[in-house]
Amino acid sequence: MWKNELIYDKDFRDRIDVFLSSYFWYSRNFFHHIIERKWVLVNGKNVKKSYKLKCNDKIEIDNLERYLDSSFLAELPYVNIDIVLEKEDYLVLNKHKWVLSHPNSIWDLSAPSVVAFLYQKYKSLPSIWNFIRAWLVHRLDKDTDWLMIVAKTEKGLSYFKNLFQQKSTLENIEEKEKVPLQKYYRSKVNLTEKWKQFLKNIDLPFYIKEVVKPKVPYPWTYKMWITKIIDVKENILYLQLLTWRTHQIRFHLMKKWLPIIWDKLYWNKENQSMALTAYRLKFKDLYWKNIDLSLMKINF
Repeated sequence: MWKNELIYDKDFRDRIDVFLSSYFWYSRNFFHHIIERKWVLVNGKNVKKSYKLKCNDKIEIDNLERYLDSSFLAELPYVNIDIVLEKEDYLVLNKHKWVLSHPNSIWDLSAPSVVAFLYQKYKSLPSIWNFIRAWLVHRLDKDTDWLMIVAKTEKGLSYFKNLFQQKSTLENIEEKEKVPLQKYYRSKVNLTEKWKQFLKNIDLPFYIKEVVKPKVPYPWTYKMWITKIIDVKENILYLQLLTWRTHQIRFHLMKKWLPIIWDKLYWNKENQSMALTAYRLKFKDLYWKNIDLSLMKINF
C-alpha cells in the first residue's frame, strides 16, 4: 500500500535519491535501500537510484514509518559513554573516538554509536526525523571525540536545534558570535612551510570564510563556511566553528595547507584516529544558566 504521493514540479531534473533525501530529511543511503527494494514508483514504474526526475513525474513511496520503527534499536550493541553533565532536558557526553554519532542506516546497526548508548540507558527518545538520529542535535565524526550535546526531551531538542540553526542561518560573523552556543576544537596538524609563511602575515584570531563545494557528503552544493582560528601553539590549532557543515574543519584546514594528522579522507591513509577533538562547549541552557565545559588534556 503506497503511503506517500507527490508530484515533482521542477525543471532541474534532480536524481531521485537526492530529491527524496532533501524532501523527507532521511539520508540518501536510506533511500538507496528503499529504491533497490522497489518500494518507490515513478509514474507507476520502478526506477534506479540514478533516475533523473522530469517535471510532473508522479512519485509514490511505500510507508516510510515502517522502516523507522524504534524496535530496531534493540539490535544496537552496548557501548559505555561518560556523561559530563546531565539535566532534565539535555546531556553533555564525552564521545569516544571510533564511536559513531548514530548508525549509518537501519541495515547497518552493528557499529557502536551514541544512539545505542542512549537507547540502552534511557529507552524513550524524543523525535527527530527518524529513530536513527533520535536525541541528536548535532554530530561529531567517528574519529572526533569529546564534548557533544544530546537532547533528553522534546523541549530540549527544540531549544538546541534552534541555537544550532541560528548559528548556521545568521549572515554575518558578529551575529553568529552572539548566539549563546560556541563549539571549540583542538587539532594537531601537519605544519607546512606554506602555513608558516602565511602565519607571519596574519593576526589571530583569523577567520577562514569562503563559499565551499566539499568533497562529501554533497559535492554539488555550495555553501558559506566560516571557521575561526583562535590560537596556534607549535602544531596544535585551537578553533571555533561559526557554521555547522559536514567535515568543515577538515576541509578548511586542508585548503589552508594544514591537513589534520591521520585524516584518512583529506590527507593520508594511516590506520590511526584523526587528531581532532571537540574540547570545549559554551552555551546558555534552557534554564538561562551559562555552561562552560572543557576537557583540556591533549590526547593525541
